[in-house]
Amino acid sequence: MATNFPTPDKAGVTYPQDYSLKALTLLTPSIGAFDLKASFIEMSYFEDIFSNTVTGRLIISEAEGFIEKFHLTGNEYIRVIFTKASDKNFDINILFRVYKISDRMLVGNMTTEGYVLYFCSEELVLSEQYKISKSYPSTKISDIVSDITTNYLKVPKNKLVSIEPTRGIYDFIVPNFKPFEAINWLATYAQSDTSNVFGADMLFFENKYGFNFASLQTLFSQPIYRTYSYQPKNADKNSQTQDDKFYSVLSYKFMNTVDTLGAINSGQFANQLITVDPLLQRYITTDFNYSKYFEKSASLNKYPIVNGAQNRFGHAVYETPQAVIKMTAGNHGQKDVPFIGDKPGSYAHDIFAEVFIPNRTAQLSLSNYNKIKLVIDGDPGAAAGTTINFNLLSMTPRAQDKKPDDFYSGKYLISAVKHTIKIDGYTTVLEIVKDSTIKQYVTPNNGSTIWQNTVKGII
Repeated sequence: MATNFPTPDKAGVTYPQDYSLKALTLLTPSIGAFDLKASFIEMSYFEDIFSNTVTGRLIISEAEGFIEKFHLTGNEYIRVIFTKASDKNFDINILFRVYKISDRMLVGNMTTEGYVLYFCSEELVLSEQYKISKSYPSTKISDIVSDITTNYLKVPKNKLVSIEPTRGIYDFIVPNFKPFEAINWLATYAQSDTSNVFGADMLFFENKYGFNFASLQTLFSQPIYRTYSYQPKNADKNSQTQDDKFYSVLSYKFMNTVDTLGAINSGQFANQLITVDPLLQRYITTDFNYSKYFEKSASLNKYPIVNGAQNRFGHAVYETPQAVIKMTAGNHGQKDVPFIGDKPGSYAHDIFAEVFIPNRTAQLSLSNYNKIKLVIDGDPGAAAGTTINFNLLSMTPRAQDKKPDDFYSGKYLISAVKHTIKIDGYTTVLEIVKDSTIKQYVTPNNGSTIWQNTVKGII
């Protein structure tokens, strides 16, 4: 089940940092609606696929005593509507709950007060207020997530964008967990029912469109929202297109690039699970091999992030599962044993530990193996969970042209977004991740004379 977000309309944009702050309204019991646009210094808005809800903060400077005047207690709401393009699909239009006031101090001429209002989705506050203690026999995980969001959090239908169907029938008892705590716990077991998706990489998150329960691989398969390019400051401005000017990357920073040792220690390339069944008195060993996984899983780009170079023992990094070993109880195959399966109620539904533990251990880490922070002119259409193309210019010297980098350009997933609006402009910071490359890394001929003499002969 794909999560399809709208495509951009560029109409109505004049300058790269243009924005239209349509509403910044404080809603209080004492006075009703009050416009904060004349009093704000900075407004920041955050989305992250590894966070359940959208959050933000508002820096205020005022000389009218709003905190006292409006009886602010942390039970207020803020309506935020801002955009850049004319298409209403790209408005960010969300009602938030104020939950914190901090950094309150006198500024300027000592008659002006500054402070920060922190806000979040209403569902985050609700999730902290209630707990769930409920049995879910013979139920799909996606149905449990649907029940929690609909009946325990009362998420409005227009905010529940997608709950991707999951495979497998489970018997769960939610043991007095908070709603989001329960969903995150269930997500670790969940496997997408989409045919070309493998493993256990489900996430529950909110973006500007609403709440999503989706597989990383499903997000990878989405159409590309937009292509961003880094344009050096000394580039020929006359050759820039309208898209270049409005959607060029102002700066970038690599947060994660290559870390083979870290990948080995976290089980990204290889790990091993030992499941012990105390009832049947047996154990099952399951190995995760990145190379085999990549062949059957959906990825952002065509080629894997590591080559097949072998160590002195003749093993590639994905061929040593003993690097990370986990152990847990399992119940796989109990129903197939005659003296158990013949008695109804004598066994529970398979929890598929052999699938979700080795794969989830690797998948969440692999999705962040390459991570870049981009600073761009404000783009309200950029949302966590959408895909983009990033053209990073190659640093290899060439006579006239500059081509995209062979390994760090390509399709990326936006994992996090920060929109920041100030009086003088609007910028967006994107954290983008990818699990693959557009060009294949060279794998040495491990048995060749050159490789033996130059490398293996040395080590």
